[in-house]
Amino acid sequence: MQKFSNLKLQVKLALYNAISKALIILAIGALLPLLIERVVYNHIDKRLVARLEKTFKMVEIGGLDEISLDQDCSFDSYNIFKEEFLSISPLPKLPPDYGKNHIENSEREIDNEKVKHRVLTRAFIYDNQLYKIDIGEGLSAVDQLNLTIRKFTLWMLIAVVLISIFLDFAFAKLLLRPFNKILSEKLINVKHPNAFNYQPIKSTTYEFTQLDTSINDMMKKTRETFEIEREFIMNVSHELLTPVSILRNRIENMLNDPTVSHEVAEKMVESQKTLSRLTKVVKALLYISKIENAQFLKNESASPQAIIKDVLEELEEWLQSKGITIQNEWKDDFVFSPCNVSLLHTLFYNIMTNAVKYNVENGKISISGGLKDGHFVVTIKDTGIGIASSELDFIFDRFKRFRPAEDMSYGLGLPIVKTIAEFHHINIQTESEIGKGTTFNLHFPSPDIIS
Repeated sequence: MQKFSNLKLQVKLALYNAISKALIILAIGALLPLLIERVVYNHIDKRLVARLEKTFKMVEIGGLDEISLDQDCSFDSYNIFKEEFLSISPLPKLPPDYGKNHIENSEREIDNEKVKHRVLTRAFIYDNQLYKIDIGEGLSAVDQLNLTIRKFTLWMLIAVVLISIFLDFAFAKLLLRPFNKILSEKLINVKHPNAFNYQPIKSTTYEFTQLDTSINDMMKKTRETFEIEREFIMNVSHELLTPVSILRNRIENMLNDPTVSHEVAEKMVESQKTLSRLTKVVKALLYISKIENAQFLKNESASPQAIIKDVLEELEEWLQSKGITIQNEWKDDFVFSPCNVSLLHTLFYNIMTNAVKYNVENGKISISGGLKDGHFVVTIKDTGIGIASSELDFIFDRFKRFRPAEDMSYGLGLPIVKTIAEFHHINIQTESEIGKGTTFNLHFPSPDIIS
């Protein structure tokens, strides 16, 4: 059932039409022999009655001698193909349906062969003697006709289903062409309103035209919202950073004043740290906004292994101070293109910073890269304090903090990682366990493999 629910609309339309036509043909094939049989029986019955009336006229004119009864006062006559017969035989007593025609199907043994007939039976009196007359007509032709119809229906069913599937596929493909263009050009892989194609898709189907128009209108509103957000963040960032910079300069000047007491100087230093954190938060938000609004170019090529090597060189002193061992297990290398090298450097830097910051003393960080299921996967695993499974789904949310209370982080490092990854279509999968560490698996799209 799950597989059927995931079928394309084109396939579902073709299957529905084929199945519906097959059911109709099956119904016709089941009913047609019955209808034909009823029509044939009606026609045979009329002929049998006509033959009976003709026989009675012969009896009225010439008597039973005209039909040549045997010594036992009975008479049987069959045509050469055993399909028609006339039988007259005496009756011992008067039947309850005397004078009425009785028609039914019966088998008669003729020359040691059973033959199915449609038989008309009627009792009559002639010369004070009670007789029964049977007039029959063979049904082998009717049975053969029914068999032929069933075979024809079966072959017709197979032919119609196959032709229907082929034609329905072609028609559905033609019918859904505008819809598929809307999907491919306006929905799939459109990550930003600025990359959206606003050109109307030509279609003669009202629903598709309305869908295209609705998507265009929705994306225009989304683009306007993005522009408003971008301008707002830039303006707010500028309005915040300017006074913060002024305050920091004033505090620095006050700290250089020898008349400032030691207690006041300590408070000024704390205020300076607060201003520095505020500056980092504003710059991080501005950084995320620029990435989400596609203000960075992706026109470079880079090796993740080379970028991580540069990051490790920057963190070398910190790694040594905590006694953390780096274990590299690169099976393959590849060049990722197109990309923004600066953004990828920030992505790996933030992941590695977390791996060092929340690692234990004399811990370990394992870094590996290689092909897996058609993708190049970079894995970064640490032996740190880990994250609870209940919190793991929220680690990329902004301003979410899952670390100890003394941690002064504002929870923007991993949201930046997620934003850069989405900008490059990199899929991130995270695993973590309290007390054992955290693992980041980065699945890169369509790499150019280097041997």
